[in-house]
Parts: sequence; structure tokens; C-alpha cells
Amino acid sequence: MKAKFAELVSYFENLATQHSAINHQIGEKHFFRFELEEMLTGMKSNLNYPALILEGYDFEFVDHDSDNLQKRVNCAFMLLGHVKDKGDFDAIHELWDSLEEIGDELVVRILSDKRQHKADCLGYFHAKTITGTPITDMNLIHYGFRYAFELSWPVNNDVNPEAWNDSDVNG
Repeated sequence: MKAKFAELVSYFENLATQHSAINHQIGEKHFFRFELEEMLTGMKSNLNYPALILEGYDFEFVDHDSDNLQKRVNCAFMLLGHVKDKGDFDAIHELWDSLEEIGDELVVRILSDKRQHKADCLGYFHAKTITGTPITDMNLIHYGFRYAFELSWPVNNDVNPEAWNDSDVNG
């Protein structure tokens, strides 16, 4: 199994489509990858709420001296909403409550999909690593939560001979 970021993006887009409160559709975007151009364009023109935003990831290789190479992936998603008045703290807290509920539902679904082997990219989803943090963008009057989590994927330790030209350079 070789998971890729494209599979993770597709999986999260499906979550955004299937969750009734997010309801991502082709003509009404509620899902974005955290790529600067897409975000800037989306925030200005066609971002609908609540929005599910999957960030890119960073990774490191881990093997614990056992020749079982793993790619440990740190990733995050954000749930964003919008309020009209940044001084309406009741509306902000109601929005945070509803977005936190959606986030909890997403985590439960991810864990269920992992247990049912519905996506290779979730094979090593580590629930104990999930952290949630409230986020605020006062300028755009966006509020929400950022959920950080860890995945890991096995990496094949066998050298692919088709990827290398091992002919004798000196001969």
C-alpha cells in the first residue's frame, strides 16, 4: 500500500460532500485544499460555509532501526464559518459550538472508515495525536477550528530496479 496526498485530498473532499452540514457540491464549494492560490481565490469569490479546508502536510521518515520504514505525516484540516459582526460574541460562540460538533463528527467518521478499511490513506491514522485549536481571523470575520493529526504510511524498503540505471559508469 502506498498512500499519496492525492488520496487524502479525495477522501476529505468526499467527507465534505457527504456531511449534511457541509454539503460540498460542484456548484457550491465548501471544500478547499490549503494551497495559497486556491484559498485566496476561494476566500474572495466562492467560499461557502461551513468550509472544510485540508492543509498540505509535512513528513519525516522513521524506521526505529528495524528496516520497517514508515513515513510519518503531520496534517491538519480546518473548519471555518463566518459571522457578520466581529463584536457579536454570542454568534461567534454559537458558530464555534456548531463547528466543533462537525469536527467531532468528522473525527468519528475517519475512525470508523479506518476500522472498515475504506481508504488506504487512513491505515495508520493515529487518533491520540488529534489536537483541536480555535481559530480567528478578525479581518475576514472567520472563526473556526483547526484539527491537527498524524498519519503514517509504510514505505517499501525494496529498491525499484526500474528507477535506477545501475550500469557500470567506468566501463
